Amino acid sequence: MFGVVDAIFFLGYMVIVMVIGFAVGRREKATIADYFRAGNTLPWYAIGFSIIAAGISSEQFVGEMGYAYKLGMPVVNWEWLIFPSLSILLWIFVPLYVRNRITTMPEYLERRFGPRCRTLYASLIVASYVFANFALVFYTAGFAMERMWGFNRFLAVWILAITTGAYTIYGGLASVAWTDFFQCALLLGGGLYVFFAGMARIGWDFSAVIGTGDRAHLIKHSCPEVPWTALIILALSTNVWYYATDQFINQRCLGAKSEWHSKMGVLLAGALQLILPLATCFPGMIYRVINPNLEISDEAYPRIVSTVVPAGLRGLVAAAILGAIMSTISGLVNSTAAMVTLDIFRRWKGRTLPEHKLIRFGMWAGGTALFIGACFSILVSKWENMFRYCQDIWAPMAAPAVVVFLSGALWKKASERGAVACLWISILTVPLTFVKQLLADRGIHFLPAPLENSMVFAGLVFVASSAVMAALSLIRSRVWGAAVSIAACIPLTWIAVRSTSAVALMVLAEVLLAIFGFGWRARQKTDTMWDRSMLALPPGETERWYSSLWLWWGVVGCCFALIYWRFW
Repeated sequence: MFGVVDAIFFLGYMVIVMVIGFAVGRREKATIADYFRAGNTLPWYAIGFSIIAAGISSEQFVGEMGYAYKLGMPVVNWEWLIFPSLSILLWIFVPLYVRNRITTMPEYLERRFGPRCRTLYASLIVASYVFANFALVFYTAGFAMERMWGFNRFLAVWILAITTGAYTIYGGLASVAWTDFFQCALLLGGGLYVFFAGMARIGWDFSAVIGTGDRAHLIKHSCPEVPWTALIILALSTNVWYYATDQFINQRCLGAKSEWHSKMGVLLAGALQLILPLATCFPGMIYRVINPNLEISDEAYPRIVSTVVPAGLRGLVAAAILGAIMSTISGLVNSTAAMVTLDIFRRWKGRTLPEHKLIRFGMWAGGTALFIGACFSILVSKWENMFRYCQDIWAPMAAPAVVVFLSGALWKKASERGAVACLWISILTVPLTFVKQLLADRGIHFLPAPLENSMVFAGLVFVASSAVMAALSLIRSRVWGAAVSIAACIPLTWIAVRSTSAVALMVLAEVLLAIFGFGWRARQKTDTMWDRSMLALPPGETERWYSSLWLWWGVVGCCFALIYWRFW
């Protein structure tokens, strides 16, 4: 697929990103705030583009596009069904984090619940980054570069690890954010070019791209792989974890110039998300119109690029995919370094170390995590269902974490004992889900059929974790609290097996109760909990009518509502 012009585009992109990363980062290593929060200098546009760039990687260009080739519009929910979670981040967690000058998500849990929660959550997230996120990104990146350009997939993994790790480890969050800004613009440009070139190839027949039946609808009860119940859980559990409680995304918000810049960056990310499926989902659906007989759906993107992109411009598309991969890797490295350094090492042995030594340790921690993730991806490079395994692991793991964060922010009676128990549930779901999928691939199923869907299973975990949090927080006796928790989980499991709709509706009811029940009554200001005054900007920050957060939140929300009304 490569010609001379393509190679110039590709190599030129690599040089530009490296120059930006090192130039921005050379002055950002003096203090911990500089290295891990970019010295609180990030403007709203850098934050918004960086959030999008961090969330888009080779898993979208390979896995999600192949999934869209197979199923059609229901897959677009992974991009468009983010407005509820972005709203929770915008109005509840951004002011809570920014006003408390939080550097990591586990740090917030320590302030609210105690040190045990900080250690548990940091360990869980770091392990998931190293053994799931890194492995998934490197695996799909190697797959894409091997299928599209003939690179050796192992060589591709190490080139990406070395180049991205160099400027990220050197420059910290500032390098990550500003290189992401450049990379996001490029990946959107390259992805949109493929979309428009593909539409031109099929004569702009959008109805053929949408298709008929379940393929033509965002939400359809009869779609077994993406039922409406799973989408509710995706919107209110997995997406809330990803956008509101995950260090990987939130670290950009924590480095903002001010609370307004942080919130406006989130809104910009939401606006960009409106057009993102044109680059990450629709090209796969377009290629189905061109060739409906593709045996391996994950090859949809390489095939459409080779079909509709002329020689000389394929280097631009290659750079777009490379930008998506590198931005995700850089964000993972910096987030891992922050949590290992501040949440684990400093509390264990680094309390008396000067900041420059902690930063140096963070550099080594980020580099080590990158190396282990690259090695692990090579070990699983022949694992054909890696993308699905990771998605299935994340959904149940996220549910208890969301319960802990929402309870901590909105419910005054939430206790450390309940939070610790929920975090242990989150940790234990990982081996359980892993074993479940391994056995399922060999025809062995030990869970009832309704719970085989990972999203529905995550819904049960969510409501069970809520019951555990409530029982252990309200009952003083440890024995009675544990007994009531177990007793509550039994009927919840029975309900989940009998009716997946009931589970989804319970998740919806619990989130709405937390926000509009506990949240509306929160008027007293405390350092570690949300109150209604956080709906407004803090004293000293002002906004004009055209920069009103409420105005732009309403505009973005109306756009998402119109989309779902049209493609319901």
